[in-house]
Amino acid sequence: MTSTPGDDVGFSLGAPNDPDLLVPFARQAERLGFTGLWTQDTVNAANYSLDGLHVLSYLAAVTERLRLGIGVLYSGRRNPAVAARELATIDQLSRGRLIVGLGVGNAYHREALTALGIPMDRPVRRMVEGIGVMRALWSQDEAGYDGDVYSFTGIRSQPKPVQRPGPPIWIGARAEQALRRAVRIADGWTGAAPAATADFMDQLAVVRRALEDQGRDPAGFTISKSVYIAVEDTVERAREKLVPVFQRSFGGNPVYDADGMADRVAIFGPPEHCAERLTELTDAGVRELILYPMYDRMEQAAALAEVTASFAKARRG
Repeated sequence: MTSTPGDDVGFSLGAPNDPDLLVPFARQAERLGFTGLWTQDTVNAANYSLDGLHVLSYLAAVTERLRLGIGVLYSGRRNPAVAARELATIDQLSRGRLIVGLGVGNAYHREALTALGIPMDRPVRRMVEGIGVMRALWSQDEAGYDGDVYSFTGIRSQPKPVQRPGPPIWIGARAEQALRRAVRIADGWTGAAPAATADFMDQLAVVRRALEDQGRDPAGFTISKSVYIAVEDTVERAREKLVPVFQRSFGGNPVYDADGMADRVAIFGPPEHCAERLTELTDAGVRELILYPMYDRMEQAAALAEVTASFAKARRG
């Protein structure tokens, strides 16, 4: 990377789902100076994807500096004691580089998960208590927790994570009540890539009010945003390449409308234009941008290094 964007803003990349690309992409991201690599947890069978936690374990072995995040784990799919052990293992393998994104997931997945025997009742309660369970198992030699869903004493769990008392937890949320809950119980909030910038800004305003209302120091609560992005010589060329990608990825999705999605949620065009659009987010308080290239991952990663260099140049004035 020609220059770095500054210590107060991190730029991570979304990892590809192609097994053959994972190692070269990760090594290129580290060489180019990006902050981290992120994977996803999905139950969407319409698009091919690898399990996000296993990918993070794999990436831990081939990187040295990059933070490793997942955005976001659907909390109800895994027993929190199992998740605590899996996540602590990744934190050990990466020597303390893990960030845990967590959320309740989309409601339309719950019927299928219930049919598979995974409890889907009280999803919010399961997430809130699950965080308490994981933190207890990470931080206590003989852990105890007293909740409505989970209740135990004297449980030992190994390994403990390198990060103490545990890896940071960033919650993915959109509704006001969920955003206020994130401020109350988590270490950060991560905005979804399919959220339009205008919607994200409204959500960010809720988070800022909640930080003030709850007396939390904003410096101790990380705000991040995932961004679909494409770098081309012109805006028109980038749009032309993005539209069919969104149609393939989101066509028929019951939550997100693929028609016009590129213009609603993505940032695309020449490096300077993309950097300017990202500055809108960092000026609003975003401190970690997770950039998801939508095609030609290796080439786009190199182009995104030009974007962050333009970002840094603009900040220096």
